[in-house]
Amino acid sequence: MPGTVVVIVVLAVVFLWELAVGAMGDPIALLGLGALPSDGRLNGEYWRVVTYSLLHLDSTHIVANVALLAWVGRIVERRIGTTRFALIYVISVLAAGVAIVIKDSLAPSSGASVGASGGVFGLLGASIVFVFRADMARFGQDRGVRTGLLVCLAIALAISFLPGVSFAGHVGGLVAGLALGQVVGSRDEPGLVRRGLSVDA
Repeated sequence: MPGTVVVIVVLAVVFLWELAVGAMGDPIALLGLGALPSDGRLNGEYWRVVTYSLLHLDSTHIVANVALLAWVGRIVERRIGTTRFALIYVISVLAAGVAIVIKDSLAPSSGASVGASGGVFGLLGASIVFVFRADMARFGQDRGVRTGLLVCLAIALAISFLPGVSFAGHVGGLVAGLALGQVVGSRDEPGLVRRGLSVDA
C-alpha cells in the first residue's frame, strides 16, 4: 500500500535525522525540530501541530508507532484508497495536535510532545469502523481481524494512561478516525463522502 509505505519511510528518515543531530531523547532539541511545547504556547508557530507527528522520542517509540501503522494503514488504505487514507491520517494528526495544545494550555508542564500516535490512532479508529461497515464487506471482515483490532484498541488506550504518554493526543486522533470512518466512502465510490450520507441543501 503506497500511502502507508510513504508515511513509514518519512517517519524513518526524520528519525535518522534526529539521530544525526543528536536530538533523540532530548526535549529541548526536539522543540527545535518542531515538537509541541508542553506548556501549550505555540507563539504563532502553528505548523507545530503537524511537525510534532514526524518526530519520536526514542527507538521504542517509533518502532511501536510504525508497527501499528503498518497493520492498520494497510487495512484502511485497501478499503478507501491512498488519497482518502492520507486525508484520515492528516486530519487525525491535526485533531491530536489540537487536543494536546488544549490540554497543555489547561495544565502546562515542561518538555515536549512528539510522535505519530495521533495519526495512527486515527487510522486504528477508522479501521475498526471499516471492518464492521456493511458496505465494505467485500474487502473482508474476518472475525479474527475484528477481534484483533478491538484488543489492540484496548491495549493502546491502557498504554495512554501511562506517565509520559499523551492521552489527549491519542484520544483526539482516535475520535477523528472514528468519525471519519463513518462518513468516508470506499475506494470505489466517486465522492469523498459515502452514498446515503450527503445532505441536500
